[in-house]
Amino acid sequence: TSNVVGNLKTFSSNELAFFAVLFFAIGLYGTLMFWWFDPQFLRADLTGQINPSYVIEALLLPVSFFMHIACYIQRKNGK
Repeated sequence: TSNVVGNLKTFSSNELAFFAVLFFAIGLYGTLMFWWFDPQFLRADLTGQINPSYVIEALLLPVSFFMHIACYIQRKNGK
């Protein structure tokens, strides 16, 4: 059954796939910006501040994995 995905059981597998890809893209952007393209530890050493949006965006990366799993479960249940 779809009860294992909790509140996401009302979403179709296509909607969950869209959110999985969207959250992956945003999370990957935040991670790449934080570590490579706009290094925040260097910036923190120089100015004492980091860009909090990169941290929030990077937190969406693991959420995308769970959206992907929920999408798979919904697809297997025919929803």
